[in-house]
Amino acid sequence: MKWSPSLSSLASLYALTTSAVNVYGASLDVYAPPVLEPRNGDIWVAGEKRTVVWDSSSPPKHITNPYGTIRLRKGNHTLDNLNLGSRFSILDGKREVTVPNVAEGDDYRIVLFGDSGNWSETFRIVQPSADPKHSSNKLKTDDY
Repeated sequence: MKWSPSLSSLASLYALTTSAVNVYGASLDVYAPPVLEPRNGDIWVAGEKRTVVWDSSSPPKHITNPYGTIRLRKGNHTLDNLNLGSRFSILDGKREVTVPNVAEGDDYRIVLFGDSGNWSETFRIVQPSADPKHSSNKLKTDDY
């Protein structure tokens, strides 16, 4: 005997696959808070601690994924092997991370994952010796 789906079976299947519902029957909302920091023009130094900030001021009532993950993106590629933080509450609004030791560049972004991924503005990562405040080539006052 060959099974042939009815229109109501197809409609039920569609409804099940296109809506998120938790175990209590409440519908869940996708939450994608915008990343506020880092900003365009910021310079991060490898090895230093920096804070990623996002707007958590207006979350929906039921979030599909309440946990966040922070990754680094360079150009058009998210660096999946660099997990800067994970399993924190997406409602925290900020997370301290250690700037990874990566190639210098001005096309980095932070990607905040929860339900979806939101990107920061582009910023620059430099090595400690390339940062003027860390440079050994800095003039000292006793050099005069």
